[in-house]
Amino acid sequence: MLSRHVSGPEAEGPPRVDTKTTGIQEQPSSVIMKSHIEPMKDMERERAGASFKRAELETFMAGGEDQLQLRQRCAEALKSDPNFSKESRYFLGREKLYKTTLKQQLLLPAKVAQMGEANPLVAAKMLREMLDEPGGLDLHVGMFIPTIQGQGDAEQQRFWLPLAYKTRIIGTYAQTELGHGTFLRGLETTATFDPDTDEFIVHSPTLSATKWWPGGLGKTSNHAVVMARLFTGGQDRGPHAFIVQLRSAEDHAPLPGIIIGDIGNKMGYNAVDNGFLRMDHVRIPRRNMLMKHSQVDQDGTYHPPQVAKASYGTMVFVRADIVT
Repeated sequence: MLSRHVSGPEAEGPPRVDTKTTGIQEQPSSVIMKSHIEPMKDMERERAGASFKRAELETFMAGGEDQLQLRQRCAEALKSDPNFSKESRYFLGREKLYKTTLKQQLLLPAKVAQMGEANPLVAAKMLREMLDEPGGLDLHVGMFIPTIQGQGDAEQQRFWLPLAYKTRIIGTYAQTELGHGTFLRGLETTATFDPDTDEFIVHSPTLSATKWWPGGLGKTSNHAVVMARLFTGGQDRGPHAFIVQLRSAEDHAPLPGIIIGDIGNKMGYNAVDNGFLRMDHVRIPRRNMLMKHSQVDQDGTYHPPQVAKASYGTMVFVRADIVT
């Protein structure tokens, strides 16, 4: 009797399957082969019978020949660099996935520079899409920076944007709370102006005021654009955007009054460190309120925006980007 298990190369010892066994199997196998279709040949036949040219569709979907060639160069740039390999992605634990994806995001600027494209921003966006894994820097690029661009005045943009562009600071966008999401008027985080010190006191007065879910908040960010209800002179002025430092630039430890952490594993997007944030009477300078559309003077005088919903701009921008 032949052994059912082999411990070494099949070339050693007698054949594993005898001629009687193969003879019995020959007729059933011939029946199967009569209807068997090789998947690759099936695909080739379908493509050959298409009413359009594959190359023309590929060019159209890419947005033109120039975009198609750029996409091909971007794909080759990532494929040829082992730092961007996706082979083991689905076998990584959350911590390793987070670190690997963050490393890839941090390597992208150098990769863009290496490619030397005429429009590096377009190339960077395309490379980012090809990474196909959201990470800890997504809200820094996708919401923190755009909020400063759209809601900061000229002086604030000159100060904050160079730091953000060079990742000297890393930010996120803290709007969603345990009790409220896109219903901005219901937010419970407050920013109360103290004219004696020319500061705002940012505070989470209730459990449901806890900021919950912002990407990059759990571990990566040391700053945040915090959406809070502005109070001046005892009046509720509605939601406004404030830049709040969360962690030390020296050791990344939470600053006094900042209660912050990671919310843990999720059903997906586990390379993103979604987090929670509570603030206990945290003081920030008056000029940390983004003041392109509305302003608070040193004496507490409030100048409302011409368009009341101006502070909704970043979230509307992101929602539109998701849809398109």
